Amino acid sequence: MAAYERADKAYRTLRLQTRTAPGAHDADTRPAPPAQPSVNVAKPAPKTAAPKKSTGSGSGGSTVKPSSGAAGTVVSFALAQVGKRYVYATSGPNTYDCSGLVSAAYARVGIKLPHQSEQIAARGRRVPSGQWMPGDVIHTSGHVAIYIGGGKVVEAANPSAGVRVAPVRGGTAYRFL
Repeated sequence: MAAYERADKAYRTLRLQTRTAPGAHDADTRPAPPAQPSVNVAKPAPKTAAPKKSTGSGSGGSTVKPSSGAAGTVVSFALAQVGKRYVYATSGPNTYDCSGLVSAAYARVGIKLPHQSEQIAARGRRVPSGQWMPGDVIHTSGHVAIYIGGGKVVEAANPSAGVRVAPVRGGTAYRFL
């Protein structure tokens, strides 16, 4: 039975019920709007996405699609350090400060960066907001972090937080790849 026939039958049944019900003269007997005919529209097959890497450290963590190439190596290395301790002036393998984490991640792809946040920023190519890509270095005064996409960074934050995934909190992006 077509959709409009079902709607018409339902309308007639409803109208019949309101005529025979007590106080039917108070009932609204305006005709129902015509039903939209049902059209079978083929839905596209669901896309299978690449597996996503968890970037959260604990419950409610977010997921970010892993990058490929050199940027993927930088991001993957940084994510592998999440949970390690922050110790000022260190660059791994067990503890990091912010510039130590960035320089260690970039060393994995053969890019030597200084162990100082302002000097790291001075060597990069500035990237306009809205064009950031995973692997870019986000610089704020006295701090650097690695952008992983989705508005998040991996950073060696401070002694109480250690290396973590966090939302971007402003800054300027620099590209080295």
